[in-house]
Amino acid sequence: MDIRITVLASLIAALPALLQAGDVYRSVDAEGNVTYTDTPPKTDSTVEKIEIQPGPSEASKLDTEERNAAIRKAMEEARAKRLEKKASREERLSKAREELEDAEADLERTKELGEDDRQYLSGGRSRIKPEYFDRIKEAEDKVEAARKNFKEIRGY
Repeated sequence: MDIRITVLASLIAALPALLQAGDVYRSVDAEGNVTYTDTPPKTDSTVEKIEIQPGPSEASKLDTEERNAAIRKAMEEARAKRLEKKASREERLSKAREELEDAEADLERTKELGEDDRQYLSGGRSRIKPEYFDRIKEAEDKVEAARKNFKEIRGY
């Protein structure tokens, strides 16, 4: 039984090659009807033998399959690289957003006037120390730098 299955499988596998191997004839009868056959017609019509190009060789098929596999592999690698870059960009963007939020919160805390930020003068008067304004300026610069970094990563 195994032999019959093997022979049948071989015949089925060879069928396309057997079908392609035959000649094709084109004939036109007196009324202008065109007919294509695999045997030369026996009528008084104009007959033309059509040369059929053979299909690709096994080596050519293998070469094509290898090229297609290489292209698929390159596409998958490019896709993986794009996804990796996107994930990296999202991570950097998230970190930059967090740094901006932290810098803005730090600026708000810095703006709160504390007891140490006042210089008491005679007569019960006081004024704000210059260091307070320097700290605010420094915090504003950090916010601006964080905002610039965030915009650069975001792309606009």
